[in-house]
Amino acid sequence: MSIKALKEQRFDIFKRLEELRNLANSEDHKWSSEDENNWEACNGDYDRLSRSIEVTERTEELEAQLAERSEKRNLFRAELPESVRDAAPSREERDDALQGWARAQMGMDLEERHQLACRKCGVNPKKGHYETQLYRGNYDTMRREMRAQGVDTASGGGDLVPEGFVYELERALLAYGGMRQVSSTIRTDSGNDLPWPTVNDTGNVGAILAENTQTGAQDVTFGSTTLGAYKYTSKLVLVSEELMQDSAFNLTSELGSLLGERIARILNTHFTTGTGSGQPSGIVSGSISGKTAASATAITAGEIIDLFHSVDPMYRDSASSVWMCNDASIAAIRKLVDSDGQFLWQAGMQAGIPDRLYGRAVVVNQDVADIAAGTFPIIFGDFSLYKIRDVAGVRLYRMNERYRDFDQTGFVIFSRHDGVLLNAGTNPVKYLTMAAS
Repeated sequence: MSIKALKEQRFDIFKRLEELRNLANSEDHKWSSEDENNWEACNGDYDRLSRSIEVTERTEELEAQLAERSEKRNLFRAELPESVRDAAPSREERDDALQGWARAQMGMDLEERHQLACRKCGVNPKKGHYETQLYRGNYDTMRREMRAQGVDTASGGGDLVPEGFVYELERALLAYGGMRQVSSTIRTDSGNDLPWPTVNDTGNVGAILAENTQTGAQDVTFGSTTLGAYKYTSKLVLVSEELMQDSAFNLTSELGSLLGERIARILNTHFTTGTGSGQPSGIVSGSISGKTAASATAITAGEIIDLFHSVDPMYRDSASSVWMCNDASIAAIRKLVDSDGQFLWQAGMQAGIPDRLYGRAVVVNQDVADIAAGTFPIIFGDFSLYKIRDVAGVRLYRMNERYRDFDQTGFVIFSRHDGVLLNAGTNPVKYLTMAAS
């Protein structure tokens, strides 16, 4: 079934939920156990269809990638035409070069395709580690298109790192958690402290000036926020020799996904709730409360609206303004109606169009707190002012002897990152505070 058809089905269920909610608010109708069962069933169907839409969208994306790969010519023949031999390495060749490097590190023989790929990519399979640069172009473009991009040559020897590995690593970093989806990303070549100037001139205004009168002076006070570079590790991923020997095993894709997800999990947690002391400063640490709920365990439509309007219109009306909360909070928000009995939640009807709350997109981030006493379960504002810094070099190592008694090889990556919300005092992002118990 197409994404459009699935979304149409979900919208029909959404309308049914509206009808049931209107019945619950009607003075002429007594809410029955049958109504409650229908309400729970409709919510279950809505969640099921939402998951189906997500799976279908991901499947279509993967099918497009496979179609792109199938169109490429096979460059691993023993006799390569000169025009092909002189061409830039393909993604498959870079993938095989990585697998050839990993096999050589284990003392295994290289197949002909590995040897050809290593020669074409300029890879020395005896070298102890790979060093690659993450994507260096417009990150917003990658966020929209999620296409594989080329990589720079590494600083330590000029190895051409497999494009697929970098792509899968980037996909894992971007897809996990939510913060990278809506924040701004900066890539730097080194990890030196990066000062970012800030200014708040909102308290100053112009003035009327009489003829032949000298203008007065009004200084501008600048501040500064510094981005550092905290070192992260994926920890080890173990690969058996049987998998290494299996030519069907996609080392590039598996390592990129597994190692990337491990880094992505801890980064998303720190970008969300990091204290800024010995770790990045999270979005919660950099923002302030815009509304305090009356209850410690429940929220109201009015409190959502008050939080929305607590953010200055300059940030609130930005194209980058979004809501962020975890999935449990979304379940509670979906039941809220305004004073006219209309649901605040607006289901997305078209592919690529997210569900909305009060006209703004909602980003799911499981690291945001649950609705409970004293927590901050809902965040709103201009997330483009949260700056994520990636120090471009990513080092991939293999641990050969450490797990030899298990006939396994360990792989690990190290990378450096930081994050901070740029807030010159005008508070571009705010959160809802639950009442204390």
